[in-house]
Amino acid sequence: MWKGFPWPRVLVAGGLILALGFLWAWTGVPREPVVLTPWLMAEAWPRRGEPYVLVFTDPLCPFCQRLEAGLAGDDALKLYVRFAPVLGHEGSYEAWLLRLVHEGWSEDEARVWLERGAEEARASGVRLTPTTVVVDGGVSKKTLVGFTAYARWRKEVMDALAGR
Repeated sequence: MWKGFPWPRVLVAGGLILALGFLWAWTGVPREPVVLTPWLMAEAWPRRGEPYVLVFTDPLCPFCQRLEAGLAGDDALKLYVRFAPVLGHEGSYEAWLLRLVHEGWSEDEARVWLERGAEEARASGVRLTPTTVVVDGGVSKKTLVGFTAYARWRKEVMDALAGR
């Protein structure tokens, strides 16, 4: 019955459709806008005035790690960045906690912020990490979902900051 069926073409076409779907999911605009809750606006870390770049990140997400590695050497942009905690991987809570304690937070203070922040990040509608929201005037100016390359991410963020 299936003799002569073009299996190679079907598999290639299916793989291409699947790859395009993943590409869209990682680089596309979110299906629903990110909800910037009052807590996220006031308490994302570190606290900075507007405009700022709110990055929803999970310390164990490999894409988040690549983004933060690029950001670590970018002193100009680093001054705008604030973080919201996402706990998408097993061990993310502990990794966030260690990061905050390393930054000088008490463990109790870090736990309270982390638990509330993770709840607020879930309420925001963010589904993929990293998700970046450029905020100015209390509103989102640009949202980037996912991460492919630091130069591209930086250009899009800087363009949004310059367009204020």
